[in-house]
Amino acid sequence: MTAQAAEPRTADARDAQEAQEAQEAREAAEAARATVPDRSAAAALAREHDVIPLHQEFLDDAVSPVTAFSQLCGPDEAGFLLESVPVSGGVARYSYVGHRPIPLDLPGGDPLTALRAFLARSAAPVHGLPPFHGGIVGYLGYEAARHFEDLPLAAGEPPGLPESAFLAADDLVVFDHATRRILLMTLYRPALESYDDAVARITHLNRRLRDADRPAGFAGRPLADTAAAGTDTDGWTANLTEAQFTDRVARAREHIAAGDAFQIVLSRRLSRPLRAAPLDLYRHLRATNPSPYMYHLSLGGGRHIIGASPELLVKATGRTVRTRPLAGTRPRHPDPEEDLRLERELLADEKERAEHVMLVDLGRNDLGRVTEPGTVRVERLMRVERFSHVMHLSSTVAGRLAPGRDALDALRSAFPAGTLSGAPKIRAMEIIAELEPERRGVYGGALGFVGADGLTDFAIALRTMVVADGQVHVQAGAGIVADSDPAAEFRETLHKSRAMLTAVRRAEAGT
Repeated sequence: MTAQAAEPRTADARDAQEAQEAQEAREAAEAARATVPDRSAAAALAREHDVIPLHQEFLDDAVSPVTAFSQLCGPDEAGFLLESVPVSGGVARYSYVGHRPIPLDLPGGDPLTALRAFLARSAAPVHGLPPFHGGIVGYLGYEAARHFEDLPLAAGEPPGLPESAFLAADDLVVFDHATRRILLMTLYRPALESYDDAVARITHLNRRLRDADRPAGFAGRPLADTAAAGTDTDGWTANLTEAQFTDRVARAREHIAAGDAFQIVLSRRLSRPLRAAPLDLYRHLRATNPSPYMYHLSLGGGRHIIGASPELLVKATGRTVRTRPLAGTRPRHPDPEEDLRLERELLADEKERAEHVMLVDLGRNDLGRVTEPGTVRVERLMRVERFSHVMHLSSTVAGRLAPGRDALDALRSAFPAGTLSGAPKIRAMEIIAELEPERRGVYGGALGFVGADGLTDFAIALRTMVVADGQVHVQAGAGIVADSDPAAEFRETLHKSRAMLTAVRRAEAGT
């Protein structure tokens, strides 16, 4: 009796399994038909290229970049979210979410070696793709410069992240805000996998997004007025007190008076236990300090880098390479007339102008080492750029890469930014190692990507929070010159920290 009753159930289960397999086969066939390039075009490209970007397009009307990141990247998983808000306002065209990127092995020594090996691969050109369609995403910590130059290290250890880290980003969700579409993308490697295997990864992404829920903390509560946020550091531990920092400023001025350097950028770090989700830090930083480079890089294991950097270090498109120094600062003011007065004051400040010109010259020198003679030019000089809490003087320097040079040569030459070290750069960095009590880690380094087609775009890691071992760390600096006022330089570090302190406070309050 029992055996007879079991037989229909076995048949039902078999029928259900066959129906599911048939449905999956139909979905796979439909996904393959929707994938660009199609199977035959991809096979043709595979004759000449190692890597082929595949994608499917969908309407962008049910999910945002933040919700996609929340759905695709668990709290202890690796992943990334890259966004941009141009200085002119609005939203940049693309946002990128990386799904399950694979950490690259950096076996000590020069971290750019692994990136150069990646650049050596041949990616197929596919028309109509976003600028970044897979590649490597990660950061160079400030102390990575010791692999490029003979430099000392500060004594104290930085927060618990590796000196540098990069992730191979094969699977992406790209939001095209201009066309209101989502592109689900993967990098297909014909020598290692079948076309159907690559399409299956896109199908998996699609299913995950269809199941997307709003992340925890999305309660629709209004944000307070960001202009009214203060710089309260209660509950934070500083690696340099105000007295210690101003003493370091005085010692830096002694080095400058002795002719050791023209400028030295000193920084201080604030740390505290974190009582909020890292994604909520990003959400509130995004709201309070929208910037050209917005990023949430998760390395897994509770380690996160969350930033809103205003400053480009190096961008290479084809053979053209650019850097964009920001130097010279005033706080923003909620009253428009007072804000304009501060702009005029900044533009008329001889100290700020001299400091800025010095750093523009440093940028020209950095690019000049890797570009064709006579091609380095200043495209824009000393424009005021406004951000939520500060305004800066900004310039853009460009050049054409010399034969035999690539984007990573430009990154190496410009790293770290003179605006975060000083001038002359090597001597300034030696003095920083002497005066700052701990290694900087991520702060003052660079974060960005190397695309499968060679496009390279790295921002300077400033206005950046590091989360590790249950702590959140915030760091900011000030450029010290011969006539610097120590108290004013200390206040500048507070102004530059303001947006990050506000983001932490609001995330922890649950607003």
